[in-house]
Amino acid sequence: MTKLSDKIAIVTGAQRGIGAGIAKVLARHGAQVILTDISDAVTKTAEDIAKAGQQASALKMDVTSTDEVNNVVNQVLTQFGRIDILVNNAGIAISRPFMEKTVEDWVKTLEVNLIGVFLCAQAAAKHMLARKSGKIVNISSIRGIDHCGREGIMDYSAAKAGVINLTKTMAKELAPFINVNTVAPGHTLTEMTAPLPDAIKKNMIEGSYLKRMAQPEDIAKAILFLASEDSNFITGQLLLVDGGFSLK
Repeated sequence: MTKLSDKIAIVTGAQRGIGAGIAKVLARHGAQVILTDISDAVTKTAEDIAKAGQQASALKMDVTSTDEVNNVVNQVLTQFGRIDILVNNAGIAISRPFMEKTVEDWVKTLEVNLIGVFLCAQAAAKHMLARKSGKIVNISSIRGIDHCGREGIMDYSAAKAGVINLTKTMAKELAPFINVNTVAPGHTLTEMTAPLPDAIKKNMIEGSYLKRMAQPEDIAKAILFLASEDSNFITGQLLLVDGGFSLK
């Protein structure tokens, strides 16, 4: 089954974890995926996808740099002629108690997690609007949902809440030609969470009504739906993929 045959998709923060999982699923469903990341290691991830027989390439990009974002968008347009799908996944979290948080922590977190989404979406939307077609999926987090903000990462939680609001506003302004939606993952088993102490992972699992952590593919399948024609009449929406964690 190839829901995304001949589609051109950009995925940010795709070197590992959820971003890599998204890139793999989109490629498996027929898309030509351009993986971007601030790390050079994103090239290896793209090569692994290509070795599996799918279409993937990589470009290094800092989502907080207007010049780098525009450069990547222009490279993709030069090579492929269009951008059909943009997945804004790149993000960071700086864990520090409230009384120790710094302005620098806040600025960096907001730049990557919120302003980076704006910069990438603006650059891609310019060309999507010209073609009168496009799908943008922004990755938020359960930490951006009302009562789910977390101590130590209040700046991350605030940024992810901002992504939800930004998505709704973008959906209004970019209609009727571009669908803009948000996915909010719950606790997901990735290279970042795997080394956590068993007690913490146990609490994460207990917090889910489905009694497990998400796999990157669980999140990626939600993005696949929102990036495909199956979601053509959906825009400005938030899709929680959290095993029921936010119900508490």
